[in-house]
Amino acid sequence: MISIFSRGGALRFAAFFLMLVALSVSCGSSEEGQGTSFGARFLESQNTSLEAPGYASDPRIVLSGTVGTSYTITVTEGGSWCWTSRNTHATSRSGSLVTTADIVYLYLDENDSGSERTATVRVTFDGGLEFDLTLLQPEYSIPAVMDHPWAELPAYKSIDNCTYVTHYAPISSTQPKARNFTICYDRSKRIALWVAYPIHACYMQGQYDRIDAWAFDPDIPEADQADLRSGSYRGGGVRGHQCMSNHRYVPYSTLLNEQTFYSTNIMPQESAFNGGSWLKMENTASAMGRSCADTLYMVTGNYGVRSWSTDRSGTKVAMPEYCWKVLLRTKNGNTRKRIDEIHDASELIAIGFWAENSSVSAAGLAEYTTSVAEIEQKTGYKFFPMLDEAIAADVKAQHNPTAWGITE
Repeated sequence: MISIFSRGGALRFAAFFLMLVALSVSCGSSEEGQGTSFGARFLESQNTSLEAPGYASDPRIVLSGTVGTSYTITVTEGGSWCWTSRNTHATSRSGSLVTTADIVYLYLDENDSGSERTATVRVTFDGGLEFDLTLLQPEYSIPAVMDHPWAELPAYKSIDNCTYVTHYAPISSTQPKARNFTICYDRSKRIALWVAYPIHACYMQGQYDRIDAWAFDPDIPEADQADLRSGSYRGGGVRGHQCMSNHRYVPYSTLLNEQTFYSTNIMPQESAFNGGSWLKMENTASAMGRSCADTLYMVTGNYGVRSWSTDRSGTKVAMPEYCWKVLLRTKNGNTRKRIDEIHDASELIAIGFWAENSSVSAAGLAEYTTSVAEIEQKTGYKFFPMLDEAIAADVKAQHNPTAWGITE
């Protein structure tokens, strides 16, 4: 054993002590940002470059560095359409890092310039470190089926293997071609990724008569669809509507209800989920749609693949891992205004539902509720783009189940 009181022992102890001090400095608390490297990248691409969509969007920048370090973000090119504030169209903002990986938003305008365009963003940290980020935005080209001033339509985005279709049906002698629902149909999965439609009393008249007219969608090649005419899926799941059958019935014509039985509007769902939590979500939408003179706007869809089912002939169909809904309507229900005519977030209510497509169906509905903004983040879709951009973030951030009559 070395005595620290000997000359050699004292030197060894001093060296050992200095080594411990050095280690404690180099391995300091990550909460204090010790040893953190600085950087800037787009969250969506995990890189310094990003190909953004042509429609208005909010890409995110991840700033890495020591907590408390000041930074400035400046749009050095493309400031006429790429901003650090959507409300003021500012092209510069400053702040200090709150964590070692802060997220800061940029705001892009829709590209109707007629050509592709580029923006450059410079991030400067206190001390002189600089990082340049590049955004490439193609021209925003909307297919005719999505080019309508309908509040329920998500912003258009090009998705591999997907086809957009809108179905129309008569609901009265004065409305011989009312929109029924719009789908984003994935031909490889043989299910619609989402179905968007309005809910209003004019679509629900008289006595509900379920047609059960299971059929192929005439606007999609039959080879790209599941054949559900002779029964439900063989490989698991029951036939679950996206646009609900009892949201669509009028005495004037049966076509409105028949179209909800097109296979493109159906997805495999676990039986307990279809008749449990999913049904409760649908009933909530029904009640809120009937209770107001204004229209309720809904998008319903799915996310991920839990497994693969088949139709009766063995054709593979994706069974979703999660199912979701987003809803938007006026708060008092009788404004008689279009959504884009409302400029006060307190006049609107919005909510989202996100649930696992599982055999376990919980009794309560509140636990499945979330904000529209949360579902946007999970799915990558932009919902209700007709909202005034000045209030859109506040409306989509709402999460108030009681406003929708959900107490448990």
